Amino acid sequence: MQATTGFKFKRFYAGELVSIGRELDALKGGTIDVAAPLLAPYHEGRFPLSDVSQLPTYGTSSVMATRAFQKLIDSDVKLDGKKTFYQYELGDKGIRGWALGASAPYSLSTTGKELKSPADMKGMPLRAGSALHTIMLQRLGATPVTMPAAQAFEALSRGTIAGIMLTIGDWKSYSLQDILKYTITGVSLGHWESYLAINESLWKGMSEADRKAWDKAAREVAIKNSEGIDAQDVEILNLTKAKGAKFVAIDSLSKEMSGHMAKAAYETWVQWIDQLEKKGHPAKAAAKLWASLIKAEGGRLPEGVDAYLAR
Repeated sequence: MQATTGFKFKRFYAGELVSIGRELDALKGGTIDVAAPLLAPYHEGRFPLSDVSQLPTYGTSSVMATRAFQKLIDSDVKLDGKKTFYQYELGDKGIRGWALGASAPYSLSTTGKELKSPADMKGMPLRAGSALHTIMLQRLGATPVTMPAAQAFEALSRGTIAGIMLTIGDWKSYSLQDILKYTITGVSLGHWESYLAINESLWKGMSEADRKAWDKAAREVAIKNSEGIDAQDVEILNLTKAKGAKFVAIDSLSKEMSGHMAKAAYETWVQWIDQLEKKGHPAKAAAKLWASLIKAEGGRLPEGVDAYLAR
């Protein structure tokens, strides 16, 4: 962005200036002007609707999720009759934000055990990386074990967990490419999204030309990043497949097993919506809008979700 807009940045990396989950406070307090990324899921309770991208889908990619999430931010649909998604999640907090490249689809992988029937998952300890992952794993009958991905290698090696929910492209980052041997593909157990965020006062202080340049660069970089993320996913899949890892498309699973996963995916949508609605958030409206946007990108929803959202 610096090269295309003329803006100059002083960079701080990996929690050097602000720790994870404190980006919003740092933006509002003036410690930083830009958060790249602002990790909404780590700001517990402060971005309640932003986890919508982590709802399970079928046949989606980073590019598809990134485009859909930016359209969600841009949408003028009033979720609660008063506020758009942008106003609800970002505008009221005094920040301005754009989608970053979403993660590739989260997949379910094990150290070797093949998941051929629902019974194979019963009580199985599996790593969950978010609240929505926990819901999904519980619905599958597994035992969720919440931990950072950085701790997964040791836990998998010791047998503390038997598998993990993670994007395939991230395996190499955590040295998991030689330990994960079985993966179900074709179903996305959500996409992790984050924001490129700046202080609203900084935005208002820019010239019109600078705002246009910033906006254009932010959108272009997000898509470029997501294309790279998808390519990395394919690269690691092919690399590990050549070494003997097994990748099984959900459509090739038994009817019992694919139906079990579809039911769990549907129930994850319903539970996430119900939990947030009880707290006063327009989760169903947000999920309905997200569903329409992800379908417009070519993605599919778990069976029953469309009917539930139409009620």
